[in-house]
Amino acid sequence: MKKNISVLLTALFFFLTLTLAAVPGYASFLDETGDLSRLVTSNYKDAYAIIDVSGDDIKISGVYKNDLPTAIEVVGVDETHNSMHVESDGRFAAEITAKPYEDGYYDIRIHFSSRLLFRYTLKYRDGWSVPDNGIAKANENKLQNIVTAVPMAAAYYLSVEADRDEIEETMSELQRIVDEVCGDEADDYLKAKALILWIGENIYYDHDAADTSVTMDTVAVHNVLERRRTTCAGFANTFSALLEIAGIRSVNLKGAAVAGEITYPDLPTGTENHEFSAFWYEDESRWVYCDACWTSNGRYRDGEYQSEITNGTKYFDVTAEAFALDHRVDKAEERFYTQALAALDGEMTETEAPENTEEQENDSHSATEAQNDSESAVTTLPVVTEQVIAGYTGVTGVNKATVIPFIILGLTGVMVIGAGVILAVNKRKK
Repeated sequence: MKKNISVLLTALFFFLTLTLAAVPGYASFLDETGDLSRLVTSNYKDAYAIIDVSGDDIKISGVYKNDLPTAIEVVGVDETHNSMHVESDGRFAAEITAKPYEDGYYDIRIHFSSRLLFRYTLKYRDGWSVPDNGIAKANENKLQNIVTAVPMAAAYYLSVEADRDEIEETMSELQRIVDEVCGDEADDYLKAKALILWIGENIYYDHDAADTSVTMDTVAVHNVLERRRTTCAGFANTFSALLEIAGIRSVNLKGAAVAGEITYPDLPTGTENHEFSAFWYEDESRWVYCDACWTSNGRYRDGEYQSEITNGTKYFDVTAEAFALDHRVDKAEERFYTQALAALDGEMTETEAPENTEEQENDSHSATEAQNDSESAVTTLPVVTEQVIAGYTGVTGVNKATVIPFIILGLTGVMVIGAGVILAVNKRKK
């Protein structure tokens, strides 16, 4: 009998350990490489926040010159103290003292006068911290191993059928936009900022396509510029093409983002669902993270264009640590849109790489793969306005992935009951 109880208790311990490991929040605590006490949200000097945490205290300061902050809150927590001061030039400072009832992940939200809303993930475990699950470092490593698409692939990213007339028309329109938006600006950083803001103001997120099917027809740059709507891969393609026309090196980043069923704890292993960008800023010798899709809040739904809040510069030059809170990079790919016509003319073979690619892999992406990219032309939409995120609690929610822990918990309960029955029978026999 004692042997049976020992075996049962061992099994119980195993199921309990498996249960804890499967719970998203707990598993992330185990996987995280360390906690940060400070988060700088952006490198852009006119729009950033610095979040400092210590114990139950959260201090936020920074500047947003073009859109004044109006309130800051930690969602799902009863704040015991919350004060905020804003200057007319956009500088602000706030202090929050808050202690949640249980450990977990919580959103800190910054509200703006335009009704725009920024949110960042914090972790509470005997005090506040900025979670670090290693994604920031992993993302940086991907940018050290850039993959080069063959020149012909760009032709299909520009035109669904790699049609010469459409490619010529598209390149001409891209050049016109760059000339109009960038003007005489010489600084690549400011040119890139102007271009991503142009996309935010002029390209709409295509909910109709996202809700049915996304194909290359949805994300090819020719169609994006003509229809002024697309999904995330189309935003990334258009932004990268504009950057290349402007003389700025860029890469398309494929990976995952916190949206839909993917929460922060799911991010390290969540299904690939997003495409975004980074560009090389030569003056500072660094990659700059951007998300052109999440910069736009224009919607195309039920056949109608709906203008909402343009998301400013939140997703322009995001710091590696802030980007890792909601973006995971699986692949960094450089596409050479300006070489598309040369590829059509046979002047470049599929094994030839354009200049400045010595550090890159050169055989990763064929033209055929570009044609078949409809499956990976993913549709993650921006979640940044009050209307869109209404009802979000800020605490990690339950999704399909969390069904497994509940099953294991049920089995654990059965084991506990079984152990109790065995003990009761044994006691009665004695």
